Amino acid sequence: MKPITIIAKAYHRNGICGAPFHALVFTEDGTETNPKLGIVFDQEAHCAVLDVTKLASGDIAFGSNSWRGDDYEPALRNAIRQEQPDEVPYEIDLYELLIRRKQVAVIWSVEDVQSVRPDLTEAQSWEVLKECRKVHDCEIGFNWLLIELVADELFPEPESEKE
Repeated sequence: MKPITIIAKAYHRNGICGAPFHALVFTEDGTETNPKLGIVFDQEAHCAVLDVTKLASGDIAFGSNSWRGDDYEPALRNAIRQEQPDEVPYEIDLYELLIRRKQVAVIWSVEDVQSVRPDLTEAQSWEVLKECRKVHDCEIGFNWLLIELVADELFPEPESEKE
């Protein structure tokens, strides 16, 4: 991972249905090189790096103004995480997005899991939800019984607590 210093960073939603991305202007520590622009998408291994000075002069050619994103991606993603470690860096109106796409969704939360298994922590309940999403059957769906079965499999209740 190349050591870098972040000069500026911003989050871009990229329209209604486009892939959002982070833009970061940075310099390489210990070098005299021009500042670079890193464009980092949510999906791993989707990172572009360009020289800012060359961009300003109109140079966007591959080989002339292209840098290995994988050399910079770990440091850039680390800088993004440091900004907002546990928060979404933007607001999403999920229902508006679904309406525009003519889609529906049913949302389950850690509170739902904890209503079935009050002994589970928020982190454990989140693990249950993620596993439920992976294993649910499209014919039966995502339901209270699934939550209970997955919770019991991942976090068995001690014999003394069972009724």
